[in-house]
Amino acid sequence: MSTTPAAQLVLVVRGDREAARAAVEEFFVGHGWRPRERGVGRIDYERGRRRRTILLGALAGRRFFLTAQIELRETDAATDVRYRWGLGAGLALGGALGRRRADQVHAETAAALERHLEASGLLIRSRRR
Repeated sequence: MSTTPAAQLVLVVRGDREAARAAVEEFFVGHGWRPRERGVGRIDYERGRRRRTILLGALAGRRFFLTAQIELRETDAATDVRYRWGLGAGLALGGALGRRRADQVHAETAAALERHLEASGLLIRSRRR
């Protein structure tokens, strides 16, 4: 995924938007991310320290600031969970090294979220774009 200009993982899960949201929130909060409401069906999860990342860039280490953009779209029988990140992720706060680091962390987090939903029995299918 590191060579794509923008990446998106779409996870189709059983249940309504609230059930999907609860499962996604359990995963992100359990891994140290903080939720930030962005409107109906849209939540950004953040981790790290923005100020530290501004000062140190990609050298902020484990406290490098990242945002995971999650969008929940309810369909007739399931909910689509869209996890997006793009080429600019990490760029402003860490240059090219920050962009590579952000892409790697997002790809790993997306794979872990997919495994979490599969283990919980909620995942119907997934696709990467």
